Amino acid sequence: MAITETADRAALLEDLRATREALRAAIAGLTDLQGKFKPAPDAWSIEDCVEHLALVENGLLLRLTQEATPSEHIERLERQAAVRKMGVDRSSKRQAPERARPNGRFGSLQKALDQFVANREKTIAYLRDCPDDLHARTITHPILATMTAHEFVIFMTGHTLRHVDQIREIQQMPGFPA
Repeated sequence: MAITETADRAALLEDLRATREALRAAIAGLTDLQGKFKPAPDAWSIEDCVEHLALVENGLLLRLTQEATPSEHIERLERQAAVRKMGVDRSSKRQAPERARPNGRFGSLQKALDQFVANREKTIAYLRDCPDDLHARTITHPILATMTAHEFVIFMTGHTLRHVDQIREIQQMPGFPA
């Protein structure tokens, strides 16, 4: 691994850990009633957001480990910044694929969080132990097209922050249980 790859890898690992902790902080102390509160009948609850994050974390890791293919070394700082920005941008709603839509499969906010944390730990372990240059592996995303594995991990962290922001918005909604 080159020096840059080592520094890049450390930064990605730190982002994965930091966004995991941001999610934990956003839901710390919430009751089950608060976790299940929906601001509108067709809106997601906080528990739904965390369930979705757990599902997506697992799905994206599978894509990263099974679909990323070798390529030439590509480092695009402007693309990394754009992917980071897109991940957290809540100005437009996106439809989650059916497989990533919440349906109460974990039964509680805490169990959904536990599953997310377990899945994130797998992502961290993969990144920590992966000998591949993440700038020299590409993967196709349905919205972002072809991206490097490094950019893909940036997207993963941004996606988590997007839903952390959504969780904070839900907590500010009228009718949110005290």
